[in-house]
Amino acid sequence: MRGGVRVVVVGGGFSGLAAASALHRDGARVRVLEARGRVGGRVLTRRLADGTPLDLGAQWIGPTQDRMAALVAAHGLATFPSAAYGAPVVRWDGRLRDAPPESAQRLVALLDAFAVEVDPAAPWRAARAAEWDRLTLGGWLATAAPDPVTARYVGRLLAGGLLAADPDGVSLLQMLFYLRSGGGSGLLLGMAGGAQQDRIVGGPAALADRMAAALPPGTVVCGAPVRSIHQDGLGAVAYTDGGGYRAVVVAVAPALAGRIGYAPALPPLRDGLTQRMPMGSALKLHAVYPEPFWRAGGRSGVTTAAEGPVTETVDNSTPDSPRGVLTAFSYGGPARELRRLSPEARRATVLAALADLVGPAAAEPDDLVEYDWSADEWTRGCFCGMLIPGSWVDHGPELRRPVGRVHWAGTETATR
Repeated sequence: MRGGVRVVVVGGGFSGLAAASALHRDGARVRVLEARGRVGGRVLTRRLADGTPLDLGAQWIGPTQDRMAALVAAHGLATFPSAAYGAPVVRWDGRLRDAPPESAQRLVALLDAFAVEVDPAAPWRAARAAEWDRLTLGGWLATAAPDPVTARYVGRLLAGGLLAADPDGVSLLQMLFYLRSGGGSGLLLGMAGGAQQDRIVGGPAALADRMAAALPPGTVVCGAPVRSIHQDGLGAVAYTDGGGYRAVVVAVAPALAGRIGYAPALPPLRDGLTQRMPMGSALKLHAVYPEPFWRAGGRSGVTTAAEGPVTETVDNSTPDSPRGVLTAFSYGGPARELRRLSPEARRATVLAALADLVGPAAAEPDDLVEYDWSADEWTRGCFCGMLIPGSWVDHGPELRRPVGRVHWAGTETATR
């Protein structure tokens, strides 16, 4: 046992660091064990040679995300508004238009109305939970949408843009839970006034670094993957390659928590949950240009597409750099198809899609930087884990329930 450490937090992402901070304030001796050589979890900021920052993982905060805003302020960081110039573009049935038709907006509004019936703390208790859990979002869209293009667009926008998944791989209940927990589609999808409104100066990784530095020296141990967790009458012990630490908060995604060895074994329903909550599948690619050329044509760089390898793009340029950064996202099946290509073929495919959405100049960036979180050993996918169809009702109640003295935290356990 290590030096009287009373509570161990497994995972040094925002949830793990926040848990450690709360435990420390309450007087506990705490240790954070992080498998990576850095803190921050699913955030990662990389700078180009000229200093231009690229956020390779999670990057935005906005209204209702009050706890993140409070952390930013408490640790002496500032935010800046996301780029907001010009008009968006929607690729719809082979054509470019300024907005999706009302048919898509009505469909999303109907889902928002359904979501009001879901309690984020207990989605399985909704009156229609069993029905919605069996039905995939794609299956519902096939019957509710007026035409296949509307169904495909809304599926890509919601299942892809919010969960990095395919609409046929997400239950309707999972989608409604996410909409309700995020305050509805308007907040979740919006730029100004929505979840993509602001960015953190220095990138979100700067916040994780400051949170770790604010803990007592030696609290955070990087490069220390937890291999097993044992429980007995005295408590719980988390074992790394370097020794054991008593009492445990597991602040990693269920898909990763399921790779830890447990003695005694996890209860069947909790173990089953880890097998039914895979991570999303997303590719995030940054195309870097001498300047944000799309603004001269009155465009914002914000696009969404009902078809093609790229689901959406956004202007990710920063005020302190003259460079233009156009960030593209691919989700679910299209992302998997891109992964099957050689790097050269993937680059050509993505740039052709950007040229179609933003203009011919998009085909010739100075650089194209990609990061695949599915290939990250200690993440295995983004944005988050989601219960597969049919699993919320049977296994959802186990998501936050402690197992003895092992407690669970993280993005997937959040109710807001």
